Amino acid sequence: MKQPLLIAGLLGGGIALGAVGVAGIQALKSSKAETAAVASAPLAQASAPAVQALAPSAASTVAVQPASQPVAVAAAPAAPPKPVHATHARILSVTPIREAGTEPKQVCHQEQVVHQAPVQDENRIAGSVIGGVVGGLLGNQVGGGNGKKAATVIGALAGGYAGNRVQEGMQQRDQVTGTRTVCNTEDVKTEKIVGYNVRYSLDGKTGTVRMDQKPKGKTLPAKDGKLLV
Repeated sequence: MKQPLLIAGLLGGGIALGAVGVAGIQALKSSKAETAAVASAPLAQASAPAVQALAPSAASTVAVQPASQPVAVAAAPAAPPKPVHATHARILSVTPIREAGTEPKQVCHQEQVVHQAPVQDENRIAGSVIGGVVGGLLGNQVGGGNGKKAATVIGALAGGYAGNRVQEGMQQRDQVTGTRTVCNTEDVKTEKIVGYNVRYSLDGKTGTVRMDQKPKGKTLPAKDGKLLV
């Protein structure tokens, strides 16, 4: 009597334990399903209004940008580089600037002159004496007595006068040739340099500048693209 009761008790206990295990497994499955349903419900509720709000036409025209792409920002324009200028300009040519004019100037030249030689016997005494002697001798040969004396005196007077004239002519013909310096003032043409046209090359460009003095060397100083002259 005791063995059937013991067997019945073991069977009843095994059945009860099996029922409890099955109930626990079903309860665990149901709890997992409920947790998944609860987690998916907010996402469905949040997406449903957005889908309903977009009309078919709007959805086709509006492009939704993914949130992961960065927004493009316009960059500020970079400042242009500062130009670099040469510190010296190269001289290509130098042309003198000449100015014509006139100025008074004393001009001298030599010319030949003829003048009478210095007279030693201004009164021509020698000619008178010689002429008188010759005339007297000639007169003394004419006539005789008192007439001869008269002829001698007349011959001496005539000879003295003739000798004076002859000596005067000889003195006038006694000339000396020489030179003398003759000067006068004339307007002479002049030409002077008043400046210089300097053609140069700077930063790839050519130009011309006027300078009072002739440049020394082959370059001109420059700064910021301009000559320092």
